[in-house]
Amino acid sequence: MADAWTKMGHRVVVVSAAFHHLHMEPRTPGAQRIGRVDFWFLDTPRYGNESLGRLRNNLYFGPRLRLNANGIANLFGKPDLVIASSPHLFFVRAAEKVARRFNAKFWVEVRDLWPKSIVALGMTPAWHPLVKVLAWEERRAYRSADHVVCLLANAEVHMRSRGLAANKFTWIPNGVSDEEIQRALEITAVTHSQLTRITRAKAQGRRVVFYAGGMGPPNAMEVIVDAARVAAKTNPDISFVLIGSGGSRESLEQRAADLPNVEFLDEVDRSVVHAMLHASDCAVVSFHKNSLYDYGISPNKLFDYCLFAPRTVIACEATALSGLGELVTTRCEPDDAAGLARALASALAAPGRPPAERIAVARRYSYSELAARYLA
Repeated sequence: MADAWTKMGHRVVVVSAAFHHLHMEPRTPGAQRIGRVDFWFLDTPRYGNESLGRLRNNLYFGPRLRLNANGIANLFGKPDLVIASSPHLFFVRAAEKVARRFNAKFWVEVRDLWPKSIVALGMTPAWHPLVKVLAWEERRAYRSADHVVCLLANAEVHMRSRGLAANKFTWIPNGVSDEEIQRALEITAVTHSQLTRITRAKAQGRRVVFYAGGMGPPNAMEVIVDAARVAAKTNPDISFVLIGSGGSRESLEQRAADLPNVEFLDEVDRSVVHAMLHASDCAVVSFHKNSLYDYGISPNKLFDYCLFAPRTVIACEATALSGLGELVTTRCEPDDAAGLARALASALAAPGRPPAERIAVARRYSYSELAARYLA
């Protein structure tokens, strides 16, 4: 999104923690340009797998932001708009104060509904004091924001019940870059050993179902593995190739240890994943049945799947897919392995969606389109 705004002629600065568990390596605090986008990395504490260390990192971000705000403004200019983008809420108040300091508009971008998400996914009990603090911060964020942008199509009712005023909500989902859309037109140029494994399986008459993404508890990967177990009996020509990492991967591999139609592969570069999606017969993603998803979903993988894979099957409730239904070819109910296996077999029996049609759909979610909608 920042890259798209830069192309539109706006000066964009992304302020981020110098240390985060998703970074390949810690960043040097201060200004840095990555591609076309300017970043300012804040010196925040490092942490390992412990949740208290991560919480400490989150809590440091707000004070570090306020401390560095003048330096950022001196280098890049005073902001016209400050966007506080979640997931966590501990820095939102600091972002508001920075916006008011420079007489800028203050928006909040909600990527996850905190604290509802961490309670609904079983990460924190509802009675925990942290949940109470986050609920207070959530209400304050909605009341103080000049506008709220959210990735979840149905979240406005929830936000209005917690203090968001009318006409202050806009739905903007995730999307794909224009470069990725162009890559979809040139995808056959990619070569990789893991890609060869898929093409070899297809040459042997196999139908390949592909998953790429996180392998943690929210990803409902066990349903995909159990669907593979069903398919091994009902559709033995279907193979499942699963790529990713996460806390559940080891248990998933154990769950699938006796299945000849399931293969786990190590993570590879994004361009290789796109080529593997293109070479596969179908992409799959699964969600658990959870009231949290009534507000909508917006997983990055869904846009990649639409753009590169000839078919996409998703297991989720209909309300979860609000606004994004055109990205998939087949939907089935969640937490039903047999139903997912049937949906995959049905999708594979039908013609794949032509690349031109998939690209046309993806263009409606290109970041150039979304960036214009965002600022409109």
